[in-house]
Amino acid sequence: MAPVLRVDSAVQGERQLPGEAAEPYHLQRNGDQLLAANLASGRMTTLAVSTDNGNLSDDTEHYVLEADVACQAASTFAPGSCRADITTCFGQMTWAGADSWRRWCTEGVSAACNRLIEDYRSEARSAWVIAKVMADDSIPSSPPAVCVEDSAAFDGEACRHAEDAQRARAVGKAFALTKDMPSEPTLPGSELDEVAKLCRQQPSVTFCTAVASALHTAGRLPAALEALQLACSTAENPQACAQLATQGTDTPN
Repeated sequence: MAPVLRVDSAVQGERQLPGEAAEPYHLQRNGDQLLAANLASGRMTTLAVSTDNGNLSDDTEHYVLEADVACQAASTFAPGSCRADITTCFGQMTWAGADSWRRWCTEGVSAACNRLIEDYRSEARSAWVIAKVMADDSIPSSPPAVCVEDSAAFDGEACRHAEDAQRARAVGKAFALTKDMPSEPTLPGSELDEVAKLCRQQPSVTFCTAVASALHTAGRLPAALEALQLACSTAENPQACAQLATQGTDTPN
């Protein structure tokens, strides 16, 4: 089966791949072109609009008009919001930072929700490594005597060498730990509360599935089940539904 692109309004649509969840799109017409911004992945594509039959095409796909339906009223977007200037927003998506991702997530841009939880995961992995390194007895927790300025043993040159050696040991330890680093680290409680709330407010397949995984790792099984239910209900998503059936048996009564 070929992918299906549904246009619901002048600014909203969704793309359905066979056997996968439908992905929401922000649409923007510009002459004989249609800008299609995938709100789930953060990727953008430009479709050529045929002038005679309304068919759409890009470098990889060709969409043939199957039926005309009445369009919904086009949504309006507040100035400064992501969808008010989707091109700039998506251009900044990779490096925007948690504050922007959090705000755009609340605006219904699920790619920003995904960025936010991945940022939290990255920070949690780094914190895990740092805690392991700091707990290693082979790495001194206090500066060498040659680095204590009011000590008779102070030696600036020797201190620099000692600090370089300590840093090398710490870096080596950190690299050695990467093989044991958890793929799903335990997030702080405040972050778990936040992403669970965002999943309820702006449910999307990928984000809510990731939230469910984070909650499950933290032992919040009822909340994890709720997030999976949201992931499963937002679109046709066999993977999330299969996880829901499995994890539902782990949830306490």
